[in-house]
Parts: sequence; C-alpha cells; structure tokens
Amino acid sequence: MARRRLFLYGGLLIASGIACCFFPLFHIRPLGGERSATGHQSRVADESAPANPAEFAESFWAGPLREGEVATDVTALWKAFEADTSRARSEYGNQAGLGGAWYFCVRGRGIVETVEKNWLILAVAGDSRHVRLDLGVVVDNTVRESLGVKASSFANSQDFNAVSAELNRRVEQKVIAPNRPLLKPGVEVEFVGCARIGGQSDLDPIRLIPIRLSVIANGHSTGADDGGPAP
Repeated sequence: MARRRLFLYGGLLIASGIACCFFPLFHIRPLGGERSATGHQSRVADESAPANPAEFAESFWAGPLREGEVATDVTALWKAFEADTSRARSEYGNQAGLGGAWYFCVRGRGIVETVEKNWLILAVAGDSRHVRLDLGVVVDNTVRESLGVKASSFANSQDFNAVSAELNRRVEQKVIAPNRPLLKPGVEVEFVGCARIGGQSDLDPIRLIPIRLSVIANGHSTGADDGGPAP
C-alpha cells in the first residue's frame, strides 16, 4: 500500500512539472526594456528622439547653425585661453563625455595667406596668431561635438554616429566644395568653424573645419555659404 501511494505521489509531481513547463505560473521579464530575438536588451527610444539622423542634421543645419547661435569669436577665444584655460573650456567648449576632449565652435574674419590642396592659412587682423581651415574629407566627430549634439537625443549609438556623418557630408558638399575655387592668397573671408582643442599647441594655428564660409568682396559677402549669412 505504501509503495503504491509513493508511486501515485511521484506520478502527480511529474505531471505537475510537465504542466508548468507548458503553462507557467509567472514570467520573468528584464527591467528597463524588452529583449530582442538575439537576447540583447534593447533601449527604449526617448519620445523626443529625432525621426532619423538625416532629418536631425538638416533641422540643426537650418536652425541654430543658420542663426549663428553656436560660435565664439576667435580672438575672444584666444584671450580666454590666455587668461584661464579651464574657464575658457567650460565657458566656450563642449566636452565629449566625462574626461573627454574639448570641442569649440569659432567664428571670425581673416586674409588668406597660404592655400594648399587640403587646407589654407588665414591671418587674423589685430592678432599675430593664425587660423587653419581644413578643406579635405571630414572623417571624425569634430563638427558634431563642437555643435553640442548630445547622444541622449538618440535611441542608439548608430543614429548618433549617423548624424555625425550627415553633418560632415553637408560640410564637404555645401561649404568646402563650392568655395574652393574662390579661395586664393589675398582673399578676405568670414568663417565659422569647429575645432578640437587639447592645449596651447592647438591654438596657433587653430585648426578648424569650416561649417560656414564666405568671401568678402567690396565689403559684401559672396560665394557659397549654405550655413546662412556671414557672422
């Protein structure tokens, strides 16, 4: 009798275990988002995230950039670094993450002294230091970081990096390419550019990727300048 009862209880336990496999009493779900089919937790997109990187780049290009809201005068930046490097960084720069590099958006006017294949040198009135404008292929994140675009605005790192590529493409196609034929020694230009500044050695010449550029002729701006009116 005891053995039969033992077999009966054992059978009931086995049957209960099989039933729980197909009809579990509860489910365990990860906090903070769903998991993808590959098992990796996906990040829930913020409601304020842009529809896509191209649209974000275009809206930024036509908004804050066109209105000239993001640039510091180059002579003012030089003086700020002379007075207090730490304060100059915090007041005028954008830092790429905690402990990362500092990036700046700079504007000014200068006379072209030297023109090479992928860059030129400008002399700035009233200062012995120079500006270098890069005219080659734009491959890094200097433009994105200088303009203060935040990773938190995007659902994932792929979109954040894609915005950088879109901004770089606009610089190459809308600023650098159409202005190349106009840039010759002796020509006066107005510019807005983006720079990564690590220390004093990066200040003379200060190396900029131009995001707005125009040639001054007879007191007026000419040439292709998709970024809006000259500073």
